[in-house]
Amino acid sequence: MLGSAAQAASMHVEVAMANRILLAYSSRTGHTRKVAMDIASALDCDVEEIRDRVGRGGPLGYARSSLEAIARFDTLLAPTRHDPADYDLVVIGTPIWFWSLSSPVRTWVRRHRDDLRKVAFFCTCGSSGGQRALAEFEALCGEAVASLVLTDREIDSGAHAASVAAFVGQLSPRSRRTRGG
Repeated sequence: MLGSAAQAASMHVEVAMANRILLAYSSRTGHTRKVAMDIASALDCDVEEIRDRVGRGGPLGYARSSLEAIARFDTLLAPTRHDPADYDLVVIGTPIWFWSLSSPVRTWVRRHRDDLRKVAFFCTCGSSGGQRALAEFEALCGEAVASLVLTDREIDSGAHAASVAAFVGQLSPRSRRTRGG
């Protein structure tokens, strides 16, 4: 009996660990934030907004964001509250800036890539660039267990709900696999 009690306790810890999910995202215009909140609500997970210390508003902010994306520059990040090393799965969301990861997300991923056990990726874009951004993301931190690309039009119209539900379904503990394994 002691053996089965220990096994049950071990399984409980394993299940609890499997549910440790962090959703980290950056959003300039609100589209990525909207999707992030939808995913976080469905997963009941911790959320970290990746913020940088650089102004992104207006035409100058847009130009700065575009230049950083094209040149693959890092940026200065504001302090964060969550340590991704404490999570079994980290879901990362970014807007697409000139067919690339946003510089706040790129900087955060570079900073934490050694702490990321399993990752899932979603991005929002005006019309294209999602697959290129996914390739950039996976080059930085390995294969994603799930990925999702949504256009701003899909988000604005509400047509993204089914895609978000399918993405969340791929993140259930039974469907997750370890990167590289």
